[in-house]
Amino acid sequence: MSPRFNFRSPVSASGRTPRRRTNRGSALAVMVVVAATIAVSCSTDASTRTSAAADEKPPAAKSVATLEPVPAGTTLRVGDQVEYLQTLLSLSGQDKDFPYAVEYSSFIGGPPMLQAFQGGALDTGFVGSTPLIFAQAAGQDIVAIAAWASENGTQALVTTDPDIKGWDDLVGKRVAYQRGTAAEAGLLQALDREGIDPSEVTPVDVPITQIAAALKGGSADAGISVEPLITKYLTETPGARTAAQASEVTDRTNFLIATREALDDRARSAALADYTARVVRGFTYLAAHPELLADSFYVKQYGLTPERAAQVQKAAGPTAIVLVPGDVVDQQQRLADLFVAAGQIPAKIDVDSEFDSRFNEIVRQARDS
Repeated sequence: MSPRFNFRSPVSASGRTPRRRTNRGSALAVMVVVAATIAVSCSTDASTRTSAAADEKPPAAKSVATLEPVPAGTTLRVGDQVEYLQTLLSLSGQDKDFPYAVEYSSFIGGPPMLQAFQGGALDTGFVGSTPLIFAQAAGQDIVAIAAWASENGTQALVTTDPDIKGWDDLVGKRVAYQRGTAAEAGLLQALDREGIDPSEVTPVDVPITQIAAALKGGSADAGISVEPLITKYLTETPGARTAAQASEVTDRTNFLIATREALDDRARSAALADYTARVVRGFTYLAAHPELLADSFYVKQYGLTPERAAQVQKAAGPTAIVLVPGDVVDQQQRLADLFVAAGQIPAKIDVDSEFDSRFNEIVRQARDS
């Protein structure tokens, strides 16, 4: 879909009237951490979906309180974003003795992963808030079965423009970000908070790995980037600085998702429950051992110094397991409404349909074990 930033009315999604102002004066390796911190949305056009169909709610599934034996011969097809889930399970020791076959497919970002879901090639995987919304609006039969969120995240608004000191200085400016990602979600929420109509900002839609090039080449005044790209940009660019943290305005939730077909299949559902528990235990373990993540991702894979890696990891804060839908539903609905107001989703959707809470007790037990 091409960018569509004109609101259908001059009132922001928060109900405030926008202020009007005049203008003020190695890629693949990098994508591993990008995939872990910024999930990309579905490439299917949400405009083909009607609001009535998008809001349909299937009957609530029966809660699963204990892990059941997985029938012999079961295979679970997992979509990973450049081995993030595999690394998580490996570092925490949760990748041992699977009672079923795990078949991983690796992707760089969300669009190809969600296309694979649409083609029936996957049973489970993970995405962020934005792709889950677009998947629902496009009618994909996918639901979130577990969630996790970092305390702060690693996204930030970066620039060399001395006039840009925060989100409210973006009026009349060109902002580089990858459309359909958590970066766009952060921008929409920041502008809404400041009472700014998105049409007052010129979007520069480039891949996350090209944000620095857009800024250095002069085609953008500011950009929303993510670690370790931020550190690289700040180190290599004189006068570059962080103007605002995306964590000030946006949620940092990621979701383990699954197809309803897999959830309705007894064998794959049992495997999904076990895999979900392993992911939860993995995050719980790394929350107690943050140095492992800093060393594995930021030092060994991305070349940050141990000191800088520790700073980035500390700034991001710990990752907490979140039960679904719980408190997530309100922030997810607000974000969906912002995308509707921005004209990227044709009609309001009820995000309650995005969640399946059958594994909440399994998640709770794994989190607290």
